[in-house]
Amino acid sequence: MEEGVYKSENTQDWLHSLDKIKDKTSQNYFSRLPQEDTLLEYFSEAFVINKPKGRVGSDGFWFHSNQDDAYLALFTCIGEGHLANMMIRIYMNALKKMVDEHSIDFTGSILQFLHAEVQAKFKNKANILLNTNANIGIVKLNTQSKEMEFAGANMDLFQITGDKAQIIEGEKHQVGETGDKKLAYSSITLENPDKSSFYLCSSGVLNLIGGKDYKKLTSQRLSKLFRTNSGHLMDQQKVIADDFLTDWTGANRQNDDIMVIGFRA
Repeated sequence: MEEGVYKSENTQDWLHSLDKIKDKTSQNYFSRLPQEDTLLEYFSEAFVINKPKGRVGSDGFWFHSNQDDAYLALFTCIGEGHLANMMIRIYMNALKKMVDEHSIDFTGSILQFLHAEVQAKFKNKANILLNTNANIGIVKLNTQSKEMEFAGANMDLFQITGDKAQIIEGEKHQVGETGDKKLAYSSITLENPDKSSFYLCSSGVLNLIGGKDYKKLTSQRLSKLFRTNSGHLMDQQKVIADDFLTDWTGANRQNDDIMVIGFRA
C-alpha cells in the first residue's frame, strides 16, 4: 500500500463513507441558502422551488434587508457539481462583502460590483478549472412605499398583473466574464408592484427539455404557466409549478438544475 493512501478492507464501508461525504456536501449546499420563511417576513407571499439534478446545484439565491429595503437575488453559476457550487460560495461571499463594506443601493450597481469583484479575484489565476460566469437577477423592494426595481445579467423577471404577462428583460451579458471588460447593468423601476406577481427562474428551468415534442421549456411557455395560475395563492402556485416541471420532464432525466422564486410585494 502506498504511504498516505487508505484502503478500506470492506468495500461496503468505503461506499458508506462516500455516501456520508456526499450527504454532508448536500447539507452544506442547502444550509447556505436562505429559508423560504425568511422571504415571508418582507413579501406578502413567496415560494422557492429548488431541485438540483444532483446532490448539489449550480443555482443559489441570496436575501438581505435593512431598515427600509429588501434585496432578493437568484443566480445560476455556469457549470455543474462541486465547481459550480464553489462559485456559489464565492458570489455569496462577495455579496456579504458588499453589504458589510459598501453602501450600494441600486440593483444595477450591485451587479457591477459583483462583476468587478469576481474579475479581480481571478485576474492573475491562469488555467483555472472554474467557470466564473453567472446569470443573475436581483430585485429591490422598499417595504414602506412598495417601490421595486430590477436588474438582470442574462436573466429576466416575469411580471403578471391581472391577465397581462410581461417579461422584463435584463442585460444580455453575464457577470464575471473573463477578460478586461467593464460592463454596465441598468436598474429598471417596476410599475404597480403591489398588484403584481413576480417570478425569477434559473437558466436550467428555461433549458429543461421535455414535453410531447422533447423541446426546451422556453420563456413563453413559462410565462403562460405563471399567468394562468396567478389567481392562486403563492403556496398553491408552488405545487402547480412543481407538478408542471415534473410533468414536462416526464420519463426523461432532468437535464439541468431548477430554481424558481415567486413572490408578491
